Amino acid sequence: MGNSKENITLGKGLSGKALVAIGLGAIVGWSWVVYGGMWSTLGGSLGGIIGFAITGVLCSLVGLVYAEMTSAFPRAGGDVVFALEGIGQLGSIIMMWLVVMFWVGLTMIETMFFPVILTRLGVPLPEWGALYNVAGGTVYLSYFLVSIGMNALIAFLNTRAVEISGKIQQIAVWILLAAALILCFGGIIKGDVSNMQPLFTGSAGFFAVMLMLPGFMSGFNAIPQAAEEASVPRKTIGRAVILTVWAAVAFYAMIILGTALGGDFALRSGDGLVVLDVVYNLFGGSAVVVFFVTFASLLGMLTTWNACYIAGTRLFVGLSRAKYLPQSIAYINPKTKAPTKAILMLFLASSLIIFFGANTLIYVTIIDVFSFALVIAWCLVIISFLRLQKLRPEMERPYKVKYPKLVGWAALIFSLAFLYLYTPVGPAGLTNIEWSVVGIITLIALIVYFAYNRKKGYVSLEERRKLLGSDQIVSSTNETPVEK
Repeated sequence: MGNSKENITLGKGLSGKALVAIGLGAIVGWSWVVYGGMWSTLGGSLGGIIGFAITGVLCSLVGLVYAEMTSAFPRAGGDVVFALEGIGQLGSIIMMWLVVMFWVGLTMIETMFFPVILTRLGVPLPEWGALYNVAGGTVYLSYFLVSIGMNALIAFLNTRAVEISGKIQQIAVWILLAAALILCFGGIIKGDVSNMQPLFTGSAGFFAVMLMLPGFMSGFNAIPQAAEEASVPRKTIGRAVILTVWAAVAFYAMIILGTALGGDFALRSGDGLVVLDVVYNLFGGSAVVVFFVTFASLLGMLTTWNACYIAGTRLFVGLSRAKYLPQSIAYINPKTKAPTKAILMLFLASSLIIFFGANTLIYVTIIDVFSFALVIAWCLVIISFLRLQKLRPEMERPYKVKYPKLVGWAALIFSLAFLYLYTPVGPAGLTNIEWSVVGIITLIALIVYFAYNRKKGYVSLEERRKLLGSDQIVSSTNETPVEK
């Protein structure tokens, strides 16, 4: 049975370094090689660096909340467990759909655009075997096979012991950091300070950069999903969340600085993969250096993909354990300790997007919708954090935030302000198509709620806490979240 003790026991194979690599890999990905030029020109070179620093501070507020909550509840399900403890049943069910949208959507993005990134990085991939058209784009058999083949490979690697995925993630992240250092110090040694002009382009450009940055900083929430498999003290798990945020800020700052020093404004504002053009100029057209940075950017995509599988499948395990989903999905391979059924579920769900081809409209729609869901999830986690400060002040918190009320309210205000951007009155509101997708997912969630969660899948609050393992958290108060 899916709820037997041996089937729901995950291994303890992730070190602190592996946790940071999972979070950092989920954040960094491949975006830097595509957007590095834009970040160094839209708000000015120094403006881009300051923009990431400010965003890092803001994301650190949310990260601090996640750090304390993850150290207190290091269980598969992460955000859902936090919401259950802080808000109650209904809040946890809403959270379930939000985080499922995020991790499935992000995995879809990696699967859909893998062939496109290959071609943009100079890897020859012919467009042959035209099948049909979707939203003005052609679906090619060649792209289809490459996407599903790589998705299957990532899924297969995750069916091995989690130690293997963690070690692969660490190696890939070290290569990513090496590429950033090569670009940064190459710019400092071989570049020209005059290339950095203009340092600022004005408030409009600066805030245009700021608006897009929280989306590029998301990913530290992968750590809560993987926390149950960590072989380190709970306090270290919390520290890993914060370290991940600032490691990402440092990485992006090195990319912007190296790009700004290595290429003038005309080059950096051009089309194509500007970062690779800058590397080519800095190192005299060295094919070796350009290949290494290109290889690192490709690995960046794979680190995000791998992190999606680690986080997304552990989310499914947590949801299945607590009967949000059928319990059979929580099956854990007794030999590898890998959640094989959850991995298959994520593989099938993410592979569906391949039938729509590498379509830019669908790509942007998925990104905007899952980003919208992520910010709402942030808000619910923060509200849970603030409520637990009041309901369970003596609860064990291995990583304890100083001035929790100040941090919590500041994080909530920041998140609500960012959420405003997606509304119809915001400067970057969702389109009608995107709102339609949100509506369809909401309708599906309501059907599942009334047809399953309120009937066959109904579980009392205390039983659900027991299934998730969060009831083991010691509290000095008898108060529990209100069940609604």
